[in-house]
Amino acid sequence: MTRLSDLTESEALAIIALPYKAAMYISHADDVEGEKDDEQERKAITRGLPELSKLHSVSPLVQDVAAEIQKLNEHWEMWENECFHITKQAPAIIQNALGHFGKDEMKHYRAFTIELGKMVAQAHSEFEAFDAWEEEKKESMFGSMISKITRGFTPGHEDGGNPANISPAENAALKELFIALKTPD
Repeated sequence: MTRLSDLTESEALAIIALPYKAAMYISHADDVEGEKDDEQERKAITRGLPELSKLHSVSPLVQDVAAEIQKLNEHWEMWENECFHITKQAPAIIQNALGHFGKDEMKHYRAFTIELGKMVAQAHSEFEAFDAWEEEKKESMFGSMISKITRGFTPGHEDGGNPANISPAENAALKELFIALKTPD
């Protein structure tokens, strides 16, 4: 089985960075509220990566990617600056990764990336309520948020729709991302 460590550094970094760049692409699709929404979206990523990776526990690729995104947080600002071209870059990254990891792993990786994008799209309105909760209640609410976000998307299935609190601009960006991440059948 191929691991990220088996790839060249540039191949591995492209695969690691794609979910973060995709999430930031969604974030910037509807960036009208200043810094507050950006802070909420970064919180969504920080808190969401471990939870989303648990949903794909059978995927070593997703486990490795989620862990590396968290470890490489010093790259987040650079990746955010590079996010605007991710829908053009994604097909080549997906094709390369498909050759190394196979269809099953790529289904999980693709779902993980879309789910992270959805989480960021929902972050501003969801996390305003989330931050008001007491510390011990945060985890159960966050788990419920993760469930709501991922309910409509399972590996190998079409997107089941987006919640109402995702703006039209974010929804359009999610659709572009969904197409860019498509793996050949």
